[in-house]
Amino acid sequence: MKINFIPLFIGVIFSLIAIWLVNDYLLVNQCLDNGGSFDYSKAECLLKNGEVKTSELGSYIMAVYFFMGLFISLFVSFSIRKIFNIEQ
Repeated sequence: MKINFIPLFIGVIFSLIAIWLVNDYLLVNQCLDNGGSFDYSKAECLLKNGEVKTSELGSYIMAVYFFMGLFISLFVSFSIRKIFNIEQ
């Protein structure tokens, strides 16, 4: 493996962790704050009265995750290359 791919790999790992944390914040915490329980196998919020609550970001969440992952991975990759003076 060439050293040029290591910063990009680290950037992708950071972006996946960030997406996981944002997903937990946007979907799971919102569900728990409304008094429900989050079913991870179905990715649904089950309220106490039996209703299934959907997120308001439902149709846009994949685009948000895509752009967030792209920007974070590029930022981390370029930062590592700059700090450690790795040629592109």
